[in-house]
Amino acid sequence: MAKLYFRYGPMGSGKSAQLLIVAQNYRDAGRRVLIIKPQTDTRTVDIESRIPGVSAPADLVAAPEDDLFAAIGEIHAKQPVDCVLVDEAQFITAQQVNDLFLVTVRLGIPVIGYGLRTDYQAEAFPGAARWLALAQLEELKMICRCNRKATMTARKRPDGSFIPSDLDENTQVFLGGNESYEALCPIHYIEWVGDRRFLR
Repeated sequence: MAKLYFRYGPMGSGKSAQLLIVAQNYRDAGRRVLIIKPQTDTRTVDIESRIPGVSAPADLVAAPEDDLFAAIGEIHAKQPVDCVLVDEAQFITAQQVNDLFLVTVRLGIPVIGYGLRTDYQAEAFPGAARWLALAQLEELKMICRCNRKATMTARKRPDGSFIPSDLDENTQVFLGGNESYEALCPIHYIEWVGDRRFLR
């Protein structure tokens, strides 16, 4: 039976690179992969990893109102799809995660989402919360500056200082890469970002 998978990790854990590797593995085996990117991610047209030159075009750019079950079903009816891969999976809506769950059950196509669990304030993205409820979970690892396992994503200002977790300097969605975010272990997240969001 096809399953819904959520492969999550903090910024810098290689989520997009892993997606591109899986896509290439399917293609090398003569299988058809459908890559979805949320419209929210406006940084690039393609799916790009931090590894220079490693990228692939998205087959479907999903707007928040799109019915992904209907869209994938239509594509699958014309030419069978063997796997669906979703980049920046935290940015699709909770309803679209439901759509993808139905893709696995009713169409028998495995779906793998790659994304963040939480934002820089340690709050779950709405889409990620639905992935966590419905999907088989696989954690992608990253290390902190101190070599401990990094599980938190901290947001940085242009000068490199960390934005305290209790300040809402921007909305939950702020697009950026290593210049704007850093993966930290819980100890350094509390030390450098702050603990106010965790206190009574």
